[in-house]
Amino acid sequence: MNDQNNPDREWRQFQWPLELSPEIIHIVRVRLDLPQEQILELMHGLSEEERIRAERFRFDEPRSRFVACRSTLREILGHCYGITPGAIVFGYGAHGKPEIVANTESPRPDVQFNISHSGVWGLIAVTIGAVVGVDIEEYDSRAELLRLSERFFAASEAAELTNLPATKQQAGFYRGWTSKEAYIKATGRGMSLPLSSFRVTIDPDRPASLISVMDQPNEPARWTVHSFDVAPNYAAAVMVAQPHCRVELWDWNRS
Repeated sequence: MNDQNNPDREWRQFQWPLELSPEIIHIVRVRLDLPQEQILELMHGLSEEERIRAERFRFDEPRSRFVACRSTLREILGHCYGITPGAIVFGYGAHGKPEIVANTESPRPDVQFNISHSGVWGLIAVTIGAVVGVDIEEYDSRAELLRLSERFFAASEAAELTNLPATKQQAGFYRGWTSKEAYIKATGRGMSLPLSSFRVTIDPDRPASLISVMDQPNEPARWTVHSFDVAPNYAAAVMVAQPHCRVELWDWNRS
């Protein structure tokens, strides 16, 4: 399904309450390069399992990204459930997709979420009633994009990328890559679903779309796809298994 029209593509300052609706996907942009003293403070709000996981990172940068993203996710989901952030219990699907374990402290709305981070930015996608996947990628000027597309994309996608003007190939590659990653993450199948088994829009001047899925002709009609700008030299996309919904873009301001 094509990228839905959205009259407001500006990032707005995050504010409570979030309007939870199947027709809305909230995307929260989180800055991850926080001072280490702030990261240490945020770690206190994580679960023991999360703190252990954070400590396993050998370097400060990936540890900071994980802590900043996960603590923000807890705060957002705690608000959605009407409970303290520390009461949120996470589980993981067969391919590692995080999910919420039923919590007896609060009636459970069907909150669906997904997270992604790259470079200094993290994204958190939240909606209700339909699975969602989000992906952000920082451009890598060293990557051999045409060779990567030939290896991982469907043949028609790789050809489409090759036929783009050289000045648009980087944006085209990351348009395709983030759309594909968002779909894989939404389905929860991870890399067990080959990137070449479904097709998405590559041309960055066209609306993002899920074009086809192998052996599932009706699958594209189930999905809404959005691509959006996060910062210079970044690409991002979100997919949600809901045919008609809009994106709200929020900028998280940590006090």
